[in-house]
Amino acid sequence: MLQNRATIRSLTFAAIWLFVGSIQIAAAKSPQGLWVANGNHISEFQGSALESSGTPKAHITFGIKHCIVAYSMALDGDNNLWITALNNSQSGDVAIIEVRRAEILSVQSGNVAKSRLVAPGGPGIKNVGWTGIGFDAGDDMLVTNGGQQLLEVTPDQLKSKIPSPAIVISSMVWFPWSMRFDSSDNLWVNVGNSQLWRFAPADRAASGAANPSLIVNLPADFGVQDLAFDGSGNLWIAGADFTVGALDEIKEISAGDLNGTGEITPPIAATITSSAFGSEAGLGGFCLGGIDFDQSGNLWASARCQFPHLIDFTPSQLSVGGNLTPSITISPNRKKTNLSFPGPIRFGPTVH
Repeated sequence: MLQNRATIRSLTFAAIWLFVGSIQIAAAKSPQGLWVANGNHISEFQGSALESSGTPKAHITFGIKHCIVAYSMALDGDNNLWITALNNSQSGDVAIIEVRRAEILSVQSGNVAKSRLVAPGGPGIKNVGWTGIGFDAGDDMLVTNGGQQLLEVTPDQLKSKIPSPAIVISSMVWFPWSMRFDSSDNLWVNVGNSQLWRFAPADRAASGAANPSLIVNLPADFGVQDLAFDGSGNLWIAGADFTVGALDEIKEISAGDLNGTGEITPPIAATITSSAFGSEAGLGGFCLGGIDFDQSGNLWASARCQFPHLIDFTPSQLSVGGNLTPSITISPNRKKTNLSFPGPIRFGPTVH
C-alpha cells in the first residue's frame, strides 16, 4: 500500500512538473508584437505585418494624453506600458507615463488610451526630467533623471502617483535615456554618451554613490541612442558617429568582451551602416529612434529622417555587417501604419 502511495505521489509530481513545463514553453513561444512609440501615439504591429515590406495596417494605434514625444519605453511584468516623454501638461518637463494593459485591451484603435502620470518624490529626489526606464527581474522600475540619479521603485511603491523610491543612486555624470537589462539582470546604462556602466544586482542594492562593477568605454565621439542584446548576449548599440559627419550606425560588442570588472575598452565586432537610416540636417545625426530583436533574432530599427519607417536585418546579414539593405521595410501610411516620427521600439506580448 505504501509503495502504491509513493508511486501515485511520484506520478502526481511528475504530472505537475510536466504541466508547469508546458506552461513555461508556451509562454516562451507566445507571439510578440512590435510596439512603436510614434510622436504622441503608440502602434503595435504583429503577425503578417512583420513578414514583408509594405504599408501594413498596425494592429492597434492609440494616443497618450500629455505626451508630445517619447524618449524611452518599457513593458513591466504585467505588460503595462511605460514611457518617459516630453510632457505637455501644466507641470511641463519630461514625465513618466503608464498605460495599463487593461486600458490597452479596451481602447478602440485610433482613440486616446487612459493613462496616468507618475512622479517619484521625496527627500533628495530631483524631479528634473525623466529619461531612461526599464524593469528588472523582480519587476522593480529603474529610471534615470536629468538630476544625475538612478532610482529604483518597487511595484508596491508604483501604486502611488508620487512614489518614494526604495533606492537612490547618484552620479557625477549625466544619465541619458539609453538603458537595458541583459539576461543576467545586469542593468546597462549609457553615461554621458561616452561610456556604458554595468550595474549588477549587487551594485544597485543600496542607495549611495554610483559604483558600477564594469565601465565600458565606447568609441570616441559616438552618441548612443539605444541598446539591445541578441540571443547570444552580444550587445548592439545604435547611435551616431560624429567623427564621420554624424553618420548613424549600429555597433556590436561581443558578449565575451563584456565580462569582468573594472574599466575596459572592448573591440567593436561589427558596424552596421545603411542608407535606410537616412540623414537630415538639424537632427544631429540621430535618425535612428530605437532598436530591438524579435524572437527569430532579427534586428529591428526605427528610422525617422527623410521618411519615417521601420526596418529589419536578418541574423545572416548581421553576421556579415557593413553597409546593409534592410530585409524588410515598413513604410509610412497615415491611415495604416501611422508612422510619422518613430522613436523607441520594443517587442512584447501582442494584443489579441
